[in-house]
Amino acid sequence: MRPLGAAPYLLLVLLVVGLLHESSCGDNPRYEKFLSQHRDEPRSRFRGRYCNTMMGSRDLTRPECKEVNTFIHGSKRQIRAVCTTTGGVPYGALRRSRQHFRVTTCTLRGSSTRPPCEYRENTTPRYIVIGCENDWPVHYDESQIVITA
Repeated sequence: MRPLGAAPYLLLVLLVVGLLHESSCGDNPRYEKFLSQHRDEPRSRFRGRYCNTMMGSRDLTRPECKEVNTFIHGSKRQIRAVCTTTGGVPYGALRRSRQHFRVTTCTLRGSSTRPPCEYRENTTPRYIVIGCENDWPVHYDESQIVITA
């Protein structure tokens, strides 16, 4: 039996490093914060209390109630693709998704930003507009409702 040599092992190491880099973002805390504030995949189920529960669990109600926040129901890969030519297009200094996403936008009810916070939700499909830093999403700017004919 002939020894395989180092080539297969080197290939395996490169593959593992590539996969770790794709799934990891430890060198970009802004991306981690973006995911924490804006990604929920699959969409959590809270029986009519989605926004109130999610906003509280993501610490978006302290010390004051955040007025508006959008949760994107897409994979990390789909969201990150918006920062590339494959998944997004320039939108001023930002990027707009080429395809629409399922999202939930939570909007504060009433004018007081003091807890307890009560939110209403909108689940209309949208194109997302995000800010990117070195091809990593770091800022959710807005979304555009998909108009169907």
